[in-house]
Amino acid sequence: MSAGPASSSSSHDLTVPGYNGEPVPLRTLYYERDDVLEAHVACSMDGMRAYIRVVPGPSWSSLGRDRIMSFLAQAGITNGHTEVGIVLYLSTQNSPAPYAGYFQIARGDPMRKGEDASIEFHVQPTSLAPRYDQNDTGGIDFKQLNLIENCFTGQRVASIRPPGPGRPGRDIFGNEIPPVPGENILVQPGPGVLISPNGRDFTSEVEGRLVFEKGILSVSPNLEINHDIDYAVGNVDFVGKVTIRGALLDGFYINAKRGVELFGDVGAGRITSEGDVTITGGIKGKNAAIIHCQNLTVHYIDDASVEASGNVVATKEIMNSNVKALGRVTVTAGAIIGGTVCGFQGVEADTLGSDMGVGTTVMAGLNWTEENRKSEIRAKVAEYMDRLQSAKVLLEPLFAAKELVAKLATEQKTMLADLVSELQMIRDNLIELVEERVRIDGRSQVGMLNQINVKKMLHMGVTTRFSEVEGQVKDTVKGPLSIQQDTRHKMHKIAAYGNMPPARSRTSIAIRVAKKERETAETREGGDGETVLAEAALESAATPDDAAAANAGEPGQAAAAPGPAAGGAVPATK
Repeated sequence: MSAGPASSSSSHDLTVPGYNGEPVPLRTLYYERDDVLEAHVACSMDGMRAYIRVVPGPSWSSLGRDRIMSFLAQAGITNGHTEVGIVLYLSTQNSPAPYAGYFQIARGDPMRKGEDASIEFHVQPTSLAPRYDQNDTGGIDFKQLNLIENCFTGQRVASIRPPGPGRPGRDIFGNEIPPVPGENILVQPGPGVLISPNGRDFTSEVEGRLVFEKGILSVSPNLEINHDIDYAVGNVDFVGKVTIRGALLDGFYINAKRGVELFGDVGAGRITSEGDVTITGGIKGKNAAIIHCQNLTVHYIDDASVEASGNVVATKEIMNSNVKALGRVTVTAGAIIGGTVCGFQGVEADTLGSDMGVGTTVMAGLNWTEENRKSEIRAKVAEYMDRLQSAKVLLEPLFAAKELVAKLATEQKTMLADLVSELQMIRDNLIELVEERVRIDGRSQVGMLNQINVKKMLHMGVTTRFSEVEGQVKDTVKGPLSIQQDTRHKMHKIAAYGNMPPARSRTSIAIRVAKKERETAETREGGDGETVLAEAALESAATPDDAAAANAGEPGQAAAAPGPAAGGAVPATK
């Protein structure tokens, strides 16, 4: 009989098949041989797996659990063997056909590597892959691809999850295997991003979109799309400026807070911006295009609706459109034909109307936002007057015979008191509405220019409207000429062409309005601190040109340029 732990000289050149088919080399731990059996215990070179092979001898009867445990103990194996594995091996060896190969009897606990550090995005970076949203019924709007998620100043946009420490392991001999920690990740803040003192949290300094490239996290206030706005891109909703190198197709929209620059045409879509919009092509609106912006520069506007808080400049034409501007509307080398065009600071074009008599309305000196509010005030005043008249019908008999009031039941007296309270409320509301109307009339004069300039041809049938008068052109007149209001005769008049002063910016108008309200407040109540502060804040943010424009006089209409009048002062009937 021979038995004992294997030495280096007694190790066998052993292998077992691995999971990938490659042989796994083993080293012998214990070997025993007698007439009953031959036992061999070996392990993998890393000490993580133990194998046993028991071959029956001439005196073989059976193999018991205690004998197996003895072999393992002699081999120094203290970890990784299970009762299930031992029972399974005994069942095979005590069968009529014992297993003659090496059986894995124990397995160590492998070390688990720590998780690598990762970045967690609280705002999704700009993506090329669509992120469709489902509605409550499971439907998907394929125009909403959500390629961009806006981020805002002070918002936490990303965080670093630190690497994990990992979990230690233990081999079949009970030796601990130290873990390997996860790998770190290097993320650096780029433009528009701040990093926290602990180096883990990233915060946006500006409004824009999150960009993560080459380990650098930044926020860009600009978005450039080299594609048409169609189903491949979807609707655009962005807090910065958008540049589109393509067209805006029917049924899509662009909402960009800081402005839009579009190198193409606009179909029956929508553009909304607090900034300027520049369109190198034109607007083919199909009576469905809507543009809301500050200043608009475009080649042409056809069958569209435009509202601008600044100026509208079209190089070719404005046709069959509804265009409103709180600045000036200018067609630099073309005509205004059909539709309605309103410029608070004047309107200028080569041609107004057409020889076909297309209905064209041109308005100057009208602030349409204030006009809308004045219409609302007029409607509300009319409503209150109707209620007053109804109350008068009920109350006059009672006031004529006061003895009737004393005879009213308690419930009727309560109803009468409620009616009187309602009349007092109506009176107070009427006073507020009248005061608001006065304030609007005061503001509406700031920046107003009641002048329409025609450089080439004014066609018959064009309707004009100014702040106080309106009229219709009776005869076609060749330009250059200016159309102005004649408040004395309550009609418009055609006069010599007059150069318009530069259109005022929104800031200069706001400064002027603040000054006017301050002067009114000082006249009525000896001054208004809040108005003075508002004026000071506006002036501090104004450019030199804004301040100069704010301090200039208030032209109701520009002075005529030297030279012969276009047909003289030819009045057009109202």
